Amino acid sequence: MMRARAQKVTSSRQASFAYRVKSSPSFPFKWHFHPEYELTFILESSGTRFVGDSNESYKAGDLVLLGPNLPHTWLSDPGLPDDLRHRAIVVHFVEDFLGAVFNSSPEMMEISDLLGRAARGLHFSSPLAAEAGAKMVLMKKQEGLKRLVSLLGLLQELTPGGRSLSSSAFVPSNRERDLRRIDRVCAYINDRYHGRLSQPEVADIAGMTPQAFSRFFRKTVGKTFVDYLAELRVSQACRLLIETDQSVVEISLRSGFNNLSNFNRRFRKLRGQSPRRFRSAHRGGHSLEGI
Repeated sequence: MMRARAQKVTSSRQASFAYRVKSSPSFPFKWHFHPEYELTFILESSGTRFVGDSNESYKAGDLVLLGPNLPHTWLSDPGLPDDLRHRAIVVHFVEDFLGAVFNSSPEMMEISDLLGRAARGLHFSSPLAAEAGAKMVLMKKQEGLKRLVSLLGLLQELTPGGRSLSSSAFVPSNRERDLRRIDRVCAYINDRYHGRLSQPEVADIAGMTPQAFSRFFRKTVGKTFVDYLAELRVSQACRLLIETDQSVVEISLRSGFNNLSNFNRRFRKLRGQSPRRFRSAHRGGHSLEGI
């Protein structure tokens, strides 16, 4: 995982916002933030999405709008085929990319509300996400005013939807030392969450006593180490429940739970249902067709 840092988004003098198709052999954990809004649509990939103190599974068709300076990253699953290209469409823009006067106009009221809600990150579900994603694909062939009008129309269509990701309790730290430390800690946890992992062990990686680390982690991430670890493991379990035919016991072990009853309790708390019911409800097509 790269050092957590403020990221500079490259923009063009020929456009008021940045549009690109990101394609790489994997999406590595790069905990970062930037002053621009970010709209990301996953074309082809699966793994875990981290936004503030939220971590959830993602797959093709995932659509998220992020507000300025909200730490985030996408981490693709390590067990996917080597020939798979992980692809996403990413759009970056600043709040007043059309000018302060236009941005405060009555016609922009709904979009301004959407951007305000994006401060914690917004996730959009299908069919809204699929429709928006298809329009983002078409924007690749557009230029100039036509692409700008498409972005405005896209944002307008997203105004009714969106589920908040990061909790209201999460307050991003702007201290470089804290960011470097939590980046190092998260890298260690993300590499080992499926096995035995204790808070004193991770505290040692941070160079802190267990007590100091507990306070630091909760203040920086917005939740306890135990809760964060459980969410990572449950996210992994969700992916395995949907994509494999492994038994619940096998999935529990592969996700880092060495106690089935603890797995079931944590899963119910975070997903509101049992692992078996979750599998039954989410089986079927889970990739975006035609993009």
